[in-house]
Amino acid sequence: MNQTNTDRRKHIPWIFLPTVLAMVIQTAVAIIVMQLVMVREFSITTKSDYADFMLDVVHKYSSADCIAVVSLMYALVTAILMLVIFRNTYRDGKLAGLKMQVNNWGIMILGMVLFIVSMQYVTVYLMNALASAFPAWLEEYQALTEAAGLDAEHISPIMIAYAVLLGPICEEFIFRGVTFFAARKVMPIHFAILVQAILFGAFHMNKLQGVYAFVLGLGLGYIMYLYDNLIVTIVIHMAYNMIGVMDLPAGGDNLITFFLCSLASLVVAYISIILLRNSSSVVKDGQFFSDI
Repeated sequence: MNQTNTDRRKHIPWIFLPTVLAMVIQTAVAIIVMQLVMVREFSITTKSDYADFMLDVVHKYSSADCIAVVSLMYALVTAILMLVIFRNTYRDGKLAGLKMQVNNWGIMILGMVLFIVSMQYVTVYLMNALASAFPAWLEEYQALTEAAGLDAEHISPIMIAYAVLLGPICEEFIFRGVTFFAARKVMPIHFAILVQAILFGAFHMNKLQGVYAFVLGLGLGYIMYLYDNLIVTIVIHMAYNMIGVMDLPAGGDNLITFFLCSLASLVVAYISIILLRNSSSVVKDGQFFSDI
């Protein structure tokens, strides 16, 4: 019993360490890129005033392209690190394929498609509701997306590569990988799903984005539990982000239609979860609330 408790306790730091490490790596990459920008500007500047020189440096560093490069570098380094930690600590040095986890590929693919589309609408309506209640949250979110070059009108190819490819891979290894598997070693599965979703939301460092990331994290955490394979959650996360940079048609022009559209998106999301559960060969009926 004592040995079991000791084994569980050693996983507790890994619930929080991935998030901390990701922030440290992001900060380190940002500092390195800032230094490179300074060196470049120093080699070409004709200004003798230090304040003017630093203003140029900050202006270049704050550009959407520079932020995109920082994001790509951070995501690449973090994804590799988390892959190594996840594989060696929770996968016995290897990553399994998906073949044995699926008993019906057609139902699984349909469930994934419905989940991706419905969660887009769930988060859109959630964001609209929160923006109406807290306008300052919307202003903060819009300022963040514009500064990062993530708004649909100005998004760059580099930022698309981050948002659609490397970003989802990195975040899935952090939260549905190391964080989730560490949490499920020390707590019931439903709490493990909740904890990784909370950390996933908090990691976005923005109230509006944090709330909908938390909701998405709940769904992705449960799907990770269903299939025990990051391939599924990575593909879903990639597709979700890809659709997110597009302008989706949405109803809800008045209170009644807004409520009905929100309810419909939740119903479809629930149906998608049922389909995904039925196509999984990993989880058995009644296992969720007894699994630790």
